[in-house]
Amino acid sequence: MLLFQLGAIFSMQSLELEHLKQLLACRSLSLISQSGGGNSKVFCVMENGKKWAIKSYPPYAPNQRDRLAAECAVYQFLNQHQVKAMPTLKTVCLDKRWLVIDWIEGSLPKTYDAFDIAQAVSFLGAVAKLNHVPAAQHLPLAAEACLSLDELIQQIEMRRKRLCDVNVPDSALQDFLSHDFLPCLTRYQAVAREGYRKHGILSDQLLLDAHRSLIPSDFGFHNSLRDEQGRLYFFDFDYFGWDDPVKLLADILWHPKMVLSEVEKEQFIHGISAIYCADPLFLVRFRYTVPLFGLRWVLILLNEFIPAFWQNRQHANVQGDWDEAKRIQLGRARELLTRLAW
Repeated sequence: MLLFQLGAIFSMQSLELEHLKQLLACRSLSLISQSGGGNSKVFCVMENGKKWAIKSYPPYAPNQRDRLAAECAVYQFLNQHQVKAMPTLKTVCLDKRWLVIDWIEGSLPKTYDAFDIAQAVSFLGAVAKLNHVPAAQHLPLAAEACLSLDELIQQIEMRRKRLCDVNVPDSALQDFLSHDFLPCLTRYQAVAREGYRKHGILSDQLLLDAHRSLIPSDFGFHNSLRDEQGRLYFFDFDYFGWDDPVKLLADILWHPKMVLSEVEKEQFIHGISAIYCADPLFLVRFRYTVPLFGLRWVLILLNEFIPAFWQNRQHANVQGDWDEAKRIQLGRARELLTRLAW
C-alpha cells in the first residue's frame, strides 16, 4: 500500500503542515512526497535530513473497524517487543487521523526469491512468538477473522449478497456472480464440509484459542520495502489481530499483488506450516479452505462496484474512471476464478 516516490513536490495545506511541526516538535518541516494506497494517503516529511511517513486515514465510520486506532496499538505492541523488519511508531494524531512512523529508505520489491520468502516467514514467526505475551490478549481479532468453516462461508455469502444488491445493477457483474461464481462456491463448499466431516472437525466450531495466532492481515511483499542491503521491512497493520493462521497463508497465496511461482508458493506453505506445527490440523484446514479463500478474494476484487468503497479510493487520491475501474476488476476476478483448481 505504501509506495513512496521521491522527486515530485506535492502541495499540502499550510495549516496541516504547521500542525505537523507542532506534532513532531520541529522548527521547520518540508513536504517531500505524497502517495495514495488503496484506502489511505501517505506523506513523506523531512527536517534536517530526518524523514517521517505520515499515514492519513479516511474519517472513521461508526460500527466499522477504526483502522487508525488498531494500527497504532499494533505498532506500540510490536515495537515494545522489539520485532525487527518494521518501522518504529513516532506518534499519532487522532484529530487529523494521522499515524507517524519513521521513514524506511527503500523501494517496493518487484521480484522475489527464496531469501525474501525466508525474511517474510521469519517476520511472521517473530510475531507468532508473541502469542503468549500477556499484553497480546488485549489485541482484537483480525479484520474479518475466520475462526470456523461456517464463518468463512458466511463471509463469502455476505460479500456475494452485497454485490448482488448494489444500487445500480450491472448486468455483466450479475451474470458473472450467477453463472460463474455461484457454481464454484457450491462445489468448493461441499468439498470443504465433507473434508471437515471426514477429519472430525465441526464446521461451526470456533478454533481453539491455543491454535489462534496474531497475524498481520494483508501481509505480503506488496506491503514491504527493500533497502540497499536487501533487507525487507513490512508495514500496514490496520487489519492485524487474532485469527486462524490458515487464513494468513491462504491470503498470501491468493493476494492479487502476490505473483508467486508454484515453487515460491510451496516455500510459503512449508515455512508457515512449520511455524504452526504444534497444530495437528493446520494443513487439513488449509487443504479444504484454500479454494474458499480464493473465492473470497474473487469477491474482494469486485469491491470497486460498491459506491462506498470507491469513495475511500477517492480519499486516497486514486485516479481514474469508475466504469473503467469496474471493467478491469471484473476481468481480474474472472481470471482469478480460473486459477482456483488448487
